[in-house]
Amino acid sequence: MTTRRQFVALGALAAAPAIVRSQPAWPTRPVRLFVGSSAGGSVDIPTRNLAARLSQRFGQQFIVENRAGAGGVIAAQAVVKSDPDGYTWLSSGPAELFNSYYLWQNAGREFPYNPMKDLIPAALIQRGAGVLVVPAVLGVRNWAELLKRAKEQPGKLNVAVGGIGATTHLASELLKREAGIDVAIVPYRSSGQMFADLKTGQVHMLITTPFEAMEPIKRGELIGIAVSHVKRIDVLPDIPTFAELGLPRVVNLPFIALCAPAGTPDAIIQTLNRATIEEIAGGPGKPPLTPLGRESPPMSPAELSAFIASERERWAKVIKDADIKP
Repeated sequence: MTTRRQFVALGALAAAPAIVRSQPAWPTRPVRLFVGSSAGGSVDIPTRNLAARLSQRFGQQFIVENRAGAGGVIAAQAVVKSDPDGYTWLSSGPAELFNSYYLWQNAGREFPYNPMKDLIPAALIQRGAGVLVVPAVLGVRNWAELLKRAKEQPGKLNVAVGGIGATTHLASELLKREAGIDVAIVPYRSSGQMFADLKTGQVHMLITTPFEAMEPIKRGELIGIAVSHVKRIDVLPDIPTFAELGLPRVVNLPFIALCAPAGTPDAIIQTLNRATIEEIAGGPGKPPLTPLGRESPPMSPAELSAFIASERERWAKVIKDADIKP
């Protein structure tokens, strides 16, 4: 005779296969990763490197699709409008996740999606500090000398930026406000021309990546003044942080992160998060994917969301205070 307890247990066992069937394996078909910039760029290359590893890991193709234009908005819209089934992701940075949103607000334009609600941060690919450099011909060797020159000659010094609203622009505006200096912003379309003018002293300073700064610093063409991290960085260990120089709020950690459209199952997000962390870290026969001057600290989706929220708060204030428009 079957007791009530035995009946309940048998019922649970009978239901178990149905529960398993309701959570199918992922992925079972190709996965698309949208990038809001052109192929070969600073977001595209790390995304493609990761996509190759994920394709091997899961036995399904992770395909990078470039949808350049409007500061990443076109690619982000494509992801936001897609089915939240784990087969469409956005490889994104500050532009798609908050900067463009606030730039459009300043211009009185309605942004086409809500980055805080429509996208879910899933996995960090990499992030990295900026480094403030000046040309050797400027005759400035450290922050104290640069600050003194800027204070004595308000409006005479300038800083090169990679376009209005670019990360370099926002970081430069942050530095101006925190240091209390009057420095002219000089936007460039070509990074090659920007570095050429910097080395000859036509422009006086630039916040750039450690990777781009290392060799010119070694050759004595540029002088490294400070890094925009909360700690010194391995590739430029002799250059102090802005915090060490009395400017603790000058922090700039531009990042690349995979995001999913709202409604994507948490189990899939967690799966991609773990896979991304492990593939970026590398292992036997697989070198780490993080390049020199960058870092990829393991972050859960919740930790990544908290990091992005802190970055959003910082840059929203800069954009609004400086009234920067696209």
